[in-house]
Amino acid sequence: MVEEEYEVIPTSPLRRLEKRISKVEASSSTSQIQKLIEQIIELIKSNQRIIDDVIKADSELRNEISKLPGRIDVLVSSMNEFIELLKASATEETVAGVSKDVMEPLVNKMDELVNQNKKGLETSQAVLNSLGMIDNRLKRLYLQSSTGTASYKR
Repeated sequence: MVEEEYEVIPTSPLRRLEKRISKVEASSSTSQIQKLIEQIIELIKSNQRIIDDVIKADSELRNEISKLPGRIDVLVSSMNEFIELLKASATEETVAGVSKDVMEPLVNKMDELVNQNKKGLETSQAVLNSLGMIDNRLKRLYLQSSTGTASYKR
């Protein structure tokens, strides 16, 4: 026969330890983790709103800038017509008291303005291209963040 040993110990300290452990387990970790998860979700929502606002602003800016080349083309054609009128008036002999020498600096200045407008058009095109790249990158970031958000919601 196997003899079993027994020991008598007080249970009140054990009960107090059990109660303290259950309090610690119940209160701190679960509520803190829940608060942390709520903060993370709020941060994700906030980031998503910011991304949506940036994409909307980018789209509006692209629309406004896309109108510029047409307006610049109209301006350049108007300037060219004006220069042609100036050149035609400079060559006519019926111009009263105004010689070719007087009109030539004005025509040269107008040519310079047309060249500057062309450079402005090229710059606008470069800005449009840059905005296109930014738009593509923002869309990629938006897609990446939306797939990342979906994994948190699961």
